Amino acid sequence: MSSDNSTIGKYRLVNCLASGQSTQIWEVVDSETTRRAAMKLLLPEKLKEPEELASLKREFKIASAFDHPNIPKYLEILASKKQAYFTMELFPAPNLKTQLYNDIRAIHMRLKRLVELVAMALEHMHERGWLHRDIKPDNILMNKSSEVRLIDFSLSCRAAGTLSKMLHRKQSTVQGTRTYMAPEQIRGLPLTPQTDIYNFGVTLFELLTGEPPFKGSTPKEVLLRHVGEPPPAASEFNPNVTPQMDLILQRMLAKKPEQRHKKIAEFMSEFRNVAIFKEEVTEKVELSEKEKAEQELKMVLGERLDSRTDALRSKFGVAAPTPAKKKRPPVNPAAVAGAQGPAAGQGGRGPGAPVPQMPAPPSMPMQPMPPPMMPMPGMYPPQMPMPPYPPMPMPQGPVPWVMPMAPAAGPGPWVQQPAPPVAPPVAVPAAQAPAAPSRTAPVPPPTAMPAAAVQKPVQVKQAPPEKPKPPVPKPPAAKKAPPEKPAEGFHIGDLAGFDDLPPVS
Repeated sequence: MSSDNSTIGKYRLVNCLASGQSTQIWEVVDSETTRRAAMKLLLPEKLKEPEELASLKREFKIASAFDHPNIPKYLEILASKKQAYFTMELFPAPNLKTQLYNDIRAIHMRLKRLVELVAMALEHMHERGWLHRDIKPDNILMNKSSEVRLIDFSLSCRAAGTLSKMLHRKQSTVQGTRTYMAPEQIRGLPLTPQTDIYNFGVTLFELLTGEPPFKGSTPKEVLLRHVGEPPPAASEFNPNVTPQMDLILQRMLAKKPEQRHKKIAEFMSEFRNVAIFKEEVTEKVELSEKEKAEQELKMVLGERLDSRTDALRSKFGVAAPTPAKKKRPPVNPAAVAGAQGPAAGQGGRGPGAPVPQMPAPPSMPMQPMPPPMMPMPGMYPPQMPMPPYPPMPMPQGPVPWVMPMAPAAGPGPWVQQPAPPVAPPVAVPAAQAPAAPSRTAPVPPPTAMPAAAVQKPVQVKQAPPEKPKPPVPKPPAAKKAPPEKPAEGFHIGDLAGFDDLPPVS
């Protein structure tokens, strides 16, 4: 590393992507080709440890043998007393562990494709006789285009064959991540492709539910649960997971390797024919800044309308709430019918209902019919005199029915009663004035009359209206004189002539 700590050999350090106990992952730029790459750099304090240096060289050798689109390509390695690193293809994307905490919904939307791509990378490794042995969300990268890379082959090893299983000795040291280790991996037994299937099952369980199937307060407790405790169903943590997916996970997390899928291909054939979720997971719509401000204002201010809240709303561009319209109470048809009276043609009551007994209104005197209106001067233009109507024949016999002005007391004021018989009308000569048309008989249209029969309207002079006479004031009533008291000297002779007075009425 140079004195300014910004370049290593021909590579310029740009950004630190990840950091571990013994290594760091950097984004670098090749100064010769300006190509961007990722560098796994061994820390300076670990250079003196031969095991760490050997692990770095071994990882580069194993990963360089793979040629798969879901495994990054390894470029070159440099190991010396001052520096130790190797470079590989740069894949700018966060790992699944980070995405689980930030946006698990995005993982669920692309989970089908994610699982298939990781399974294809594992199948490529198994076909070449290698095991990953450390599959977990931290070692899987996925970008927004659903491209996936499987990384970190530092713990990879050869799969145990038939002979190696017979001659295998129990390992004194166990390597792996405790949360994702298989039971045979914990016990130090020979490892097979079923070991990677178990690691992959724990990872898939965490991607579905957001947490691993086995947890504990101490590392030993977690390992014991992996060995002897049956795994829970993923639907207990996420009810949207289907029962078929629960069965697949139960088989992947079986305690005995022979009870799991024999190969990744067998797992894939079963996984592709199963629905992961009961309801499809859709993308969550992000609110705009204005909508977020509107929601916050509604939570803080509510529906208040005053100068302070108006100032805040105008500051953030949020419209003021409109007052809700008061709903009118429902109208009772029976009450409206009772208030407005009976409907025409229905008598105001249904069939079979009792007739309401109402008092008969006081009888009113019949008013005489007004005389037919005579044409006034100037009503019609001179060239169009109003033709007189021909005499209308009056109907013979009784009128069908007439609504009386003053109904008699009876079952109800609205009951139709027959009118008294009407005397037959007297024929009116044509020379006299035309009679007014009857209200009951339809008026026929006027017929064409000869020119000799047309008469000019008679002009009638109307008398000027009489002026009302002013009221005559009544004379004030004369005050009565108080009665005179009889004198003390009353004599009988004072009554002379009393009998001749007229009698008082």
